[in-house]
Amino acid sequence: MDKRSIIIRHASFSFFGSILITALAFFLKFYLVHNFIDATLSFGVFALGVSMIEFIAPFSSMGFGGVATRYIPKWKIDDDSIKISGFLTFISLFSLISSLLYALLLYSHHTKIFQILGVEVGQNEFTAFFSFLPLFLVLMVVKNLASIGNQLLVGFQQVKKSVFFSDFIGFPLKFILVVILIYFGFDFKGYLYAEIISAIVILIGFSYFLSHIISKHYYFKISLDWLDKKVMIYAGTFFILGFLAKFSNLLDKWLIQEYMSIKNLGIYYMTFAFIEFLPFVLKSINKIFAPIISEIWEQKKLDELHELYRFFTKWTVLLSYPLLFFIIFFCDDLLLLFGSDFINGRFTLIILSMAHFFSISLGSVRTILQMTDHHIQVFQITLLKSVLVILLLFILVPKFQMEGAAFALAIGIIINNILNYMILYKKLALVPYSQSSWRVLMTILFSSSVLVLSFDYLAMFISHMYWYWLILFLLYAYIVTIISSRVLCFSEQDKLALKNLLNKKKE
Repeated sequence: MDKRSIIIRHASFSFFGSILITALAFFLKFYLVHNFIDATLSFGVFALGVSMIEFIAPFSSMGFGGVATRYIPKWKIDDDSIKISGFLTFISLFSLISSLLYALLLYSHHTKIFQILGVEVGQNEFTAFFSFLPLFLVLMVVKNLASIGNQLLVGFQQVKKSVFFSDFIGFPLKFILVVILIYFGFDFKGYLYAEIISAIVILIGFSYFLSHIISKHYYFKISLDWLDKKVMIYAGTFFILGFLAKFSNLLDKWLIQEYMSIKNLGIYYMTFAFIEFLPFVLKSINKIFAPIISEIWEQKKLDELHELYRFFTKWTVLLSYPLLFFIIFFCDDLLLLFGSDFINGRFTLIILSMAHFFSISLGSVRTILQMTDHHIQVFQITLLKSVLVILLLFILVPKFQMEGAAFALAIGIIINNILNYMILYKKLALVPYSQSSWRVLMTILFSSSVLVLSFDYLAMFISHMYWYWLILFLLYAYIVTIISSRVLCFSEQDKLALKNLLNKKKE
């Protein structure tokens, strides 16, 4: 099977997993908002706890998780089982030991650490947060190990297996456990228990799949034969990139609780319940595209890479646009589902949605640069972007609060993608669209017109926007866009890809 079909098959599996997660996450948050004793406080505490976990995550792998995606395909091409075996042993032990050490350090010195950060630990809101700290630390250790397992599976091009356990097993299990535990009165603590149990199940699943891969070709070997200057530089850039991303992700939430409150942070956090799913088509593609880019790059097939880049950028945009339209058109109705307080996040939702769609419109730019030995340039751009975002957060959040944070993040997203694409074009001369790209724009404009007229007409007959109406409208938006795409911009290349995919399914 050609690489386009391989990517479509794996990405489709990941895509439908994301759809399942989107639906379950929506119902879960809807359930939690109406069943937590204090929903805004609970979500604020969770936002701080998760931000802390994510901030520590880069230190548990020191960038070697990114090495798995880039170098395992290379070592497989070279048939170098010794390097792969040594790397697998090192990254597993390092992540386990470092995660446990960080958890112990945070637990034993959390009061001093938060005092250094200027937090009055006697505040009622932070007293609630500290009471849940042990659970957050357990969750941190398990999630760090699961993240390494996921990156190793991606390196072995086993995306379907990682998606199967994380999306089709782990998340539904968490959903069921949350409902059961809250029903029996555990409230927010029950939610954390469910997070921990489902993360453990995911880790066990990843370990099971990896053990089968390892038992066939690799073995336990304490060795640093795989470690050279290039790998060190690659890991170092990934570590710093991860640290900067997590620091920015923590800072906006920290500043919002500083200048507003943890309850307002809960409102801000809930807007990401919708935003984080906007790029899931691109993320689904990148999961399998990354190791394939590495393989193509090693084989010096730049024309093939260019063709794949154009093909998947086009369809990423077309399959992401219905969700963008839906989020912006129904932003008030979506937030009102969680309560009248949450509608204060409407402008945050719109600003970040537009920024993420701009990122989507340029396709897998950053992934291609990272997989083609241009990670130093990615690092430099990310460093510049991160410094800019941090400065903007300190300037804008005190004055504009949630909207200021959203605007700072949006500027960072846009500038990061523009600069990354400039490097991509300069180094590899890749462009995201072909000469017929005007058909993509025409499809978006036509679909938008049909959807606006349809929704305005239907609104006259609907007195209250219940959740099931919103789901039907989202499905309708996808149907209209897909049909328009088929009629207005379906190329011969698209037909060939569909034919190959269907032939494989028949086999």
